[in-house]
Amino acid sequence: MRKPNSEQERVAALERLGILDSQTNEYFDGVTRLAMTIFGLPGAFISLIDRDRQWLKASTGFCTPGDSREHSFCTHTIQASDVLVIEDTHEDPRFRDNPMVTGPDRIRFYAGAPMLTRDGFAIGALCIIDQQPRQLSESQRHKLQGLAALVMSHIELRRAVGHVDAVSGIANKFQLEVDLTEQCGVAEGEERVLVYIDMPDAAKAFEIASVLGIAVYDDVVRSVAGRLSALFRHRATLYHVTDTRFALLSKDGDTAAFIAFLDSVDATLQEPLLGLNLPLNLDSFGGIVQFKLCPQSSTDAPRKASAAVNQALIGRQRWSAYDSQLDASQQRAFRLLNSVQSSLADDAFHLVYQPKHDVRTGACHAAEALLRWQHPELGFVSPAEFIPLIEKTALIGPLTRWIMRTAIKQTAAWHRQGHAIKIAINLSAYNFEEVDICERLLATCLEFGLEPRYVEIECTEGTWMESPAILKAMHDIRAGGMSLALDDFGTGYSNFSYLQNVPATVVKVDQSLIRNVHTSERDQRIVRSLIALAAELQYQVVAEGVETAESLELIRSWGCQVAQGYYFAKPLAADAFVGHVEKFVQPSFSST
Repeated sequence: MRKPNSEQERVAALERLGILDSQTNEYFDGVTRLAMTIFGLPGAFISLIDRDRQWLKASTGFCTPGDSREHSFCTHTIQASDVLVIEDTHEDPRFRDNPMVTGPDRIRFYAGAPMLTRDGFAIGALCIIDQQPRQLSESQRHKLQGLAALVMSHIELRRAVGHVDAVSGIANKFQLEVDLTEQCGVAEGEERVLVYIDMPDAAKAFEIASVLGIAVYDDVVRSVAGRLSALFRHRATLYHVTDTRFALLSKDGDTAAFIAFLDSVDATLQEPLLGLNLPLNLDSFGGIVQFKLCPQSSTDAPRKASAAVNQALIGRQRWSAYDSQLDASQQRAFRLLNSVQSSLADDAFHLVYQPKHDVRTGACHAAEALLRWQHPELGFVSPAEFIPLIEKTALIGPLTRWIMRTAIKQTAAWHRQGHAIKIAINLSAYNFEEVDICERLLATCLEFGLEPRYVEIECTEGTWMESPAILKAMHDIRAGGMSLALDDFGTGYSNFSYLQNVPATVVKVDQSLIRNVHTSERDQRIVRSLIALAAELQYQVVAEGVETAESLELIRSWGCQVAQGYYFAKPLAADAFVGHVEKFVQPSFSST
């Protein structure tokens, strides 16, 4: 039953359904076609009556009514208590001068059934029209009202099953997927623009929710939705994708004009949000993708828009256009990360061993375990590519555990062969945060029968070392009999004050300083100073990246004790490493 209510209440009920600015819908089109068939009429349409305009959601047949509420037949329908029938518009003083009657459409017959929400609000109408006067029987009126009820049920079901965001009241990402699929069905090959907008970004949103509360946060989301809806109402369909991420799908193929319009609204987007308890200035970041409608659009376009907005966030840019090369890089990164666990199970990872030599005697009594990945589909993947990716995820945990077990097991095997090799294993900041890292290392040594003093843990210097929990883990490792080495010493963090707290026994001078030390006076001064500082602090010094005899001679003369690099050998497989060790049993060069 239609509920007597104010216009404000009725419009609010319509807006809560989140359908005003949505795309055309195949279900609605099907209902209008069915209505034409049932009633044998040449035109049918579904109309929603907003505060100041008519929204046409579907139409079939000869007539496409305009968006003017003033001239809309349906404005009268939503005020009626039943189906409104105008048998002859020429005989009805309300409509005889209507442009839809006097104009080229020449509507003579109209019947409209109000679409009522379950609370009784009339939000629009299902209508049938003809260019000839007609009558509608009582049974036909019931059929028309039944079809209107079906449309209304579909609208409310759409909201109930999760196609409308509960906070903003606008269509969500699931509806975006549906709309992209349906748009492809009617306009495949046409160009569109999809824009993702974060307003505010995640950090600002968290700050608002934490400081001002969830209620204010929800008000901010609704205010942003309102601003975007007002700005783009006639140009794009608005969606609420995630917490503070919105999407805009252009309505036509004029992509250049739409992108130009995006640039033109920058100032408006940045105006303070008013209507809250206090005005808020919110930055916005947008990702733009142009695409052609195709069967893959429903998944491909949102993914590309997401990549573009993420790039805008990283660069703190107002707008960022989709970059296919950057996207390919990100897809490759995702593919690599997604392959880590299966590659561990399928033995696609393996270790090689970089020999370490005593610079005084030339003997090789140590090695650094280095990870290599032969991806089953991508082939060899450089550690410089995959290690930084994995270190940012929890995958570094199981991968490092595999490295520890493999390296310690191999080193124990060398010891049984009579080669007392010390093995260096690299750990990340994440590994040091694992509460049982020291216990795990010691248990692995015990399992394979290797004394902990033959294990050295390498870590890259940085601010993360100042954490009390990480410092405790380092002290536990030292207390367990293992040594601790600071990798890339002299680069990056370069804050020597932390050395007082870190229980390191070894510092490794980075290869970027060693590689050209035989030709660069600047590098010579830096390396000589670093070695002198380390000697004063009673650290053993290891030089990485030694590639020439001249470099070796220099670092040896400055007091460096151990060196590794291509001058001695490239990283070797386990069997080849044993052969290398045996070659250097006798001193190959003398100390100076």
